[in-house]
Amino acid sequence: MSVTEIKSELRALRAGRGVSAANLSGRIGDHLRTLCGAGGTGRADDPAQLRERVVAELNGQARQLPDDMALAARVALGLHPQAQETHFRGRVAWLARRLGREDRTALRRINEAEVLLAEAIGRELGRRSAQPAGAGWHVDRLRVLVRLDTPTMEAYEERRIVADHDGLDQITLGMSLPCPPGSTGLDIEAGVHWGGRRIRHERPLPQRSQLVVGLPRPLAAGESCDFCVVTRLGPSQVAYPHYVLTATRRCRRFELRVRFDPDQMPSWVRRVTGEPVRLLDSPQPGRELIQPDAVSEVYAEFDEPELYLAYGMQWFPTARR
Repeated sequence: MSVTEIKSELRALRAGRGVSAANLSGRIGDHLRTLCGAGGTGRADDPAQLRERVVAELNGQARQLPDDMALAARVALGLHPQAQETHFRGRVAWLARRLGREDRTALRRINEAEVLLAEAIGRELGRRSAQPAGAGWHVDRLRVLVRLDTPTMEAYEERRIVADHDGLDQITLGMSLPCPPGSTGLDIEAGVHWGGRRIRHERPLPQRSQLVVGLPRPLAAGESCDFCVVTRLGPSQVAYPHYVLTATRRCRRFELRVRFDPDQMPSWVRRVTGEPVRLLDSPQPGRELIQPDAVSEVYAEFDEPELYLAYGMQWFPTARR
């Protein structure tokens, strides 16, 4: 990815109101559109949702920078809640006051941060492009049951996968969760419930779990296979108040059912449809609320979820009884 081109897109975006510009869709370039999942096939960009995605993705990339650089980058783009001046020069002046420096020093800090942010975005786009859809196999259907009425959270994931080439005999499935406090890795167990065999359970990163599943037989291109994986969290494992699919390969259909403990019902549940996963860091009820039924379950389905965006459900907080 061209860091120079990304930097130019950031510089164009920072002008005027930045991310608060009325014509935001016309202000973001190709690299930023790709980062934010904008303009996807078959979907018109709702202005409010586009703005949410842009803000979430840019904030997420800025968090990777040193604190002083992150501050400068967020102020420049109009992301900082205390620097909402209408014009870029006003935000530069705000940063100068915050730093106790002259405006030209603040502008120099912003230009330095812009380069670092462009590099971070370039790395993220490179990571995503290295995981193309259909790389070996894709998902025809994913059905998930999440149980919260058990001692710890359990997830049953039934997949029908389709081979994209001959000889596919194993696949790798991944899940990300926060590490337990004071721990160096996840407290989680994963295995194959039916339809395959567990080859190994890996933890390539402290917050990442991967299960390598052996298939019943090598598949020919176009041939499908059904299996079910079960994941159980250990007693020390922290669980996010959501379950979402963030696909890195094509998934034709995703169905999700969440079963709550009737004695610990959430205050609200909402449907998550095509959001950057970082938006889930700050739970908000949103517009697509779902009411649990008489058996404390909620259900949602999604056709052709877009790559790298989150689909599923979020709930928060648990109502006290």
